[in-house]
Amino acid sequence: MLFLAAAIGLTSCVTLPRDERPPQRSQAAAPIGFSSSVRALGVDWRLDRPPADIVLGLRAAATDGSLDILALSGGGASGAFGAGALVGLHRAHARPQFELVTGVSAGALIAPFAFLGPAWDPQLTDAFAGDRGESLIQQSGILGLFSASFYKGEPLRRLIDGFVTDAMIREVSRESAKGRLLLVATTDLDKSATVVWNLGAIAATGGEPARELFRDVLVASSSIPGVFPPVMIAVRDADGVTYQEMHVDGGVTVPFFIAPEAVLVAPDEPRGARGGSIYVIMNSELNAAPSTTPINTLSIVARGFSTALTHASRTALAQNATFAQKLGMSFRYTAIPKGDGSGGLLDFDAARMRALFDYAAACAARGQLWLSEVRQALEEAADASAEPLASRCPLAADDGAKDAR
Repeated sequence: MLFLAAAIGLTSCVTLPRDERPPQRSQAAAPIGFSSSVRALGVDWRLDRPPADIVLGLRAAATDGSLDILALSGGGASGAFGAGALVGLHRAHARPQFELVTGVSAGALIAPFAFLGPAWDPQLTDAFAGDRGESLIQQSGILGLFSASFYKGEPLRRLIDGFVTDAMIREVSRESAKGRLLLVATTDLDKSATVVWNLGAIAATGGEPARELFRDVLVASSSIPGVFPPVMIAVRDADGVTYQEMHVDGGVTVPFFIAPEAVLVAPDEPRGARGGSIYVIMNSELNAAPSTTPINTLSIVARGFSTALTHASRTALAQNATFAQKLGMSFRYTAIPKGDGSGGLLDFDAARMRALFDYAAACAARGQLWLSEVRQALEEAADASAEPLASRCPLAADDGAKDAR
């Protein structure tokens, strides 16, 4: 009884405070101080323009005449794979300017660097191949049993805050003014809905409020529920009522994205969308290698989340490949090959992350990063056999000519 009383007392002390309001499926609410155009909600999300107008704007921003889209998935610590891939593509002079960059979870953290281009590779490398990740895992102690998460949220917030500088905000605003788009997803737990944030529109607002919201969205997008605390975002609705929304990892609802789900399955294609290229970087394996899951709450939560993400990713990959084919767009993707190189969502060991970063960079520099045959990849993912990761790249050397077609 004494323990139960203490538990109840702790719960009342550490529960995140919030201004409650009955959740409504309305896009009229906006972060305080910002226009509602900085984000959109739901499977049929709309930004400040219809999809056709967005596509035309992206095409106008393509200085090389080619519309290039990059989608970055979640994966926790395995985001080192996507970061290394981008750096390796630059080394190979094979990294296009992406007119649209989208990110979810770890992919959301990579997305601003991918959007701003190779000049920001040193910061990207520092974020994912340095030793900063090792400080992220700080247990909440006994309070973690009764609070919003097992791990403290401040280390993650502090890490992201250090990279979201005034210079980054200015550069994102400048590039967005050209018509390019930088979008990331969070999950609004109250509405059980994906929220797509236009980071360029946030950056264009300028000032410290823009930097803080930009940072908070990235923190929310990478906060696995139960592992890291949710991010509370204050909003005001059309009636002038203020309340707080609870945002967590975008991977809860979507593994990666390039367009609204309603557009992907619509019988008619968006005007001006034909041609161009779609690139998807999966910061995970398409089928995780079997491993014994320890019988503890955190391991089960992490394994369950990563398993759900893996299966959702395979479905989304096939759906987006079909969409690209319908539009006559080339579709390339990459994923961590099945093997012994991925230590899981929360394995922020600096040596492992550096090895995964270097591996992806080397494969990209050798032209062995991109795959195009989705069906073959899904069949191989169902195969239980796996070679050591270091022994091969996502694209085997003898498959290069086939993939180029």
